[in-house]
Amino acid sequence: MKSLLETFLTLEQTALLSATLEAQTRASGSAEAPVVVRILNERKCRDVLDAGTGEGSFLLEVARQTRGGRFLGIDHNAFAIGKATARLRRRSIKNVRFRTAFFDAKFDRKRHDAILSRYTLQHSSRPADFVGTAFERLKRKGTLIAVESIEAYMDCHVPDPVWEAYRAALLKVHAKIGSDGNIGKALGSLFRTAGFRDVQVGIVLTSPSTVGVERFTSVVLATSALAHTLFPRLFDRRLVRRMDRWLLDDAGIERRDPFIASAIAVGTKP
Repeated sequence: MKSLLETFLTLEQTALLSATLEAQTRASGSAEAPVVVRILNERKCRDVLDAGTGEGSFLLEVARQTRGGRFLGIDHNAFAIGKATARLRRRSIKNVRFRTAFFDAKFDRKRHDAILSRYTLQHSSRPADFVGTAFERLKRKGTLIAVESIEAYMDCHVPDPVWEAYRAALLKVHAKIGSDGNIGKALGSLFRTAGFRDVQVGIVLTSPSTVGVERFTSVVLATSALAHTLFPRLFDRRLVRRMDRWLLDDAGIERRDPFIASAIAVGTKP
């Protein structure tokens, strides 16, 4: 059975999802993008496919910092690709293209130097098939990079019941839409099983101390809005209000230093 994000999303749902992804790029992306860019530059990856690019903000940030790369971002959501294309026109970046497509065994047979996926595997109903398809679409010595969340690792420097309630509600939303909010834990195994070698997995923390209070607050608010709109019974209005009040306390936020965890995995096709 497909997850919600593998099916058709309305324009309104896509707009909310895009706002969340944009906030994720400003917050988590500011910590994740340098890692991805370093890998691409060190390996001199020239032809890069971003599978599940969404509204394109993260790919454009990576492309801006990568030397000599050519990038194709694909997503099955035509509304999201429309937003990505409009963003590309505003940024006037010449080495990026976007295309509406679903990344599976039927996707074109071209082989790439690198394939990137960010917060895509967690919404895949068949993540092992996704990683296997990526293996087949890479050149020899090609690189797969996956960035995925680990919701179970979300915590605070100082334990806090509001943040714990937020984490619990997000895990319920993931379960409802058929996604795995902890797929980051499985990346090493998925890569190795598909045939990748030299597999490495690192953890990146997005918190007020790593990205700043404003960026951190914006991504939590956007995620709350999306979760409440999609599933108001699982992420109810009372929790939204608690989160709003909690995030207004800048001093308390800095003291507690809550964090969101993401895993970044890289593997090489032998």
